[in-house]
Amino acid sequence: MAKNKNTDSAQAGFGLGWWVAGGLLVVLVVGIIVGVVLWPRDTTAAPENTTTPTATEQAATPAPPQAVAACQASNVDQTVPAEAPDTVWKTHPYEWLVPTSERYGPSTQEGSLWSCFERSPAGAVFAGPNLFAAVSAGEEEGAVPGPGRDAAIESVGEGSSDYERAVFEGFRVLAADEDSATIDYWITAAGANASVVMEMVWDEEAGDWRLDLEGAGNQPRTSVLQDTSGYVRWR
Repeated sequence: MAKNKNTDSAQAGFGLGWWVAGGLLVVLVVGIIVGVVLWPRDTTAAPENTTTPTATEQAATPAPPQAVAACQASNVDQTVPAEAPDTVWKTHPYEWLVPTSERYGPSTQEGSLWSCFERSPAGAVFAGPNLFAAVSAGEEEGAVPGPGRDAAIESVGEGSSDYERAVFEGFRVLAADEDSATIDYWITAAGANASVVMEMVWDEEAGDWRLDLEGAGNQPRTSVLQDTSGYVRWR
């Protein structure tokens, strides 16, 4: 299991309010505050020999079956992922680089609230970074109602969006079932590592995962990370 070694100084000020209103500055070494790492870029180019199908060819090609939205899938696998699922990394409107999956979600990628995740441990893994990006953008629907969410949204309004975002490198599923999940994310920031533990619950009304910022202490729980061996490497 990975070990998170923290100090009082390193933990001071952590939490969503500090991440957002403080310009997403992460205390990675005691007494040192650093900015976070740059984004990778999409360098994929279309093949040069691509041809446009004729009208006859298009008519002869059957339409692909309509994909089921991730949050509406039934009889899904509740196995905790032991390796990283196939992932497409996309830039959220709020500039976070977030993981997406045709199977696990988010099936809806409009506005700042990217949503509709599979009701499974793997779906929760994908939900965490996307919902964090949504709340960081001021989308209150990304979290369950409560004082924690209200404080986070207030911090967003008081803070600045002019900062570089952390990069999600891996994850550990600490606990998960159909109703709740606790996911520990390994992030990198300026070449150093940190742990961000997010609590999520399944919102029956929304039919989707939502962040739960109502637990004791600062949420999400963030700490300096010195051992990444227990994490599933995502990138």
